Amino acid sequence: MGQYKNNMRKLNQKLRNNQNNLNKINAKPEKTSNVKQIKQSKKKNVQVVEPKQLPELFKEIQDIRYGRVKPKEEEPVIEQVKFNRIQVIDRRFNAVGAIIGILFITLFFMSLNSNYIFATSEEEKRVVGEFEENSSSLNIMNILSNNISELTKKEIITKEEPIEYETQYIENDKLPKDEIKVIQAGRLGFLDKTIINTYENGELVDENIISEVKKSNPVEEIIEIGTSEYLRDKQVHLDDIMYTIDEIDFYSEPSETAEKLGMIYQYIDLRLREEGNGWCKVSVDGIDGYVKGNLLTSENVTPGIAEKSRIKRILITVDFDMPLNSKSGLTRDDFVKVLSGNPKDKNKIFEDNAELFYDIEQKYNINGIFLASIAIHESNWGTSNIAIQKKNLFGYGAYDFSAYESATTFDSYQYGIEYVAKSLTKYYLNERNALIYDGEAAAGTYYNGPTVSGVNVRYASDTNWCNRVFEVMKALYEKL
Repeated sequence: MGQYKNNMRKLNQKLRNNQNNLNKINAKPEKTSNVKQIKQSKKKNVQVVEPKQLPELFKEIQDIRYGRVKPKEEEPVIEQVKFNRIQVIDRRFNAVGAIIGILFITLFFMSLNSNYIFATSEEEKRVVGEFEENSSSLNIMNILSNNISELTKKEIITKEEPIEYETQYIENDKLPKDEIKVIQAGRLGFLDKTIINTYENGELVDENIISEVKKSNPVEEIIEIGTSEYLRDKQVHLDDIMYTIDEIDFYSEPSETAEKLGMIYQYIDLRLREEGNGWCKVSVDGIDGYVKGNLLTSENVTPGIAEKSRIKRILITVDFDMPLNSKSGLTRDDFVKVLSGNPKDKNKIFEDNAELFYDIEQKYNINGIFLASIAIHESNWGTSNIAIQKKNLFGYGAYDFSAYESATTFDSYQYGIEYVAKSLTKYYLNERNALIYDGEAAAGTYYNGPTVSGVNVRYASDTNWCNRVFEVMKALYEKL
């Protein structure tokens, strides 16, 4: 203890001597030769100390204070030459305070030169400060060491991250077995995550989550899974079109003891409404009822049955009393099919004009098969004299007593076909004032109904004419 007091007295004495020297040097020189003396004093008694030597001097002062070393015989006066002014370090100078000062100066210059992100806003400073305070006890020397180093950096970031959604599966007996149907699409939620990252040598070594803020909730995905083996085997869905594979009974309820609503032809298309327990509820031409499920098929299972159904639909409309002031339902290709390859059409008149009959049907709303059947019957497939010589396939204008002479002559078969179609539409097939082609009104002069027998009344004197024409019609339809 006595040694400590002696050391401190010597140190204090040297500090007072240095202080006196400093005061003399800093004093304003008089306008005498004293200036020269001050300069000489500096050269003899003052040691220049650079700022980087200060920490070593602080340590020496502390060592002397606590008796760890003996003071040197002579202590230099400390001068900070950068500012042209000498500063004396008082013995009461606190080493921890100096370190803290160096810390703030170092952090300031590092923030100017570093490419890493440090806390810049007040909010970020608060967050980083709170995190550092809560993660470990404050250690001045560790903080100084970490921040002075160019190799260790910290940054605070906020990034958006997804929240996964859940999926719910529901069985559905109205879907083919194992088929999946998305009822509600799933949607990710999102949250903002704030993180403090620590880097050493440019590599991420630590990541600490300090907050998570949910922005949106995920939406659950709902998926239905089919369980119907019937729909899977028939490769259809409810409300799809199916077809009969034979003539079948049509019931009011799913039971063979229920009331019969009628019979459905083979190949007829119907719409599937429900299925279960071997029965199918179907809709046929607007009527609902039940049929046995094993008597139905689909286009997927039986390719080509849809075409058979279309033709069947056309053929069941062929009737002696069918209206002829409407289209036949045949396609252009159908007309080519039924009017081509007939051995009796030796001059190929009907084969060459097959598409014309289709076009006339569309233009004048007259059954083209009926129109062709009249021409075939009256001209014997285009072989009569009137047909060959007058281009008149219909015997139009011919009277019984002078058939050839009175028959109208046309410039071409095409012109004659269209002329007769317009005449039948305007005078025979539609009532008076009925709207017909080109916005005109029908005259209805010879109208007795839109059927083959109604046309027979005023078109031909032969009462059997309608039957013969209808037989030709059926033969052409059957070629489908």
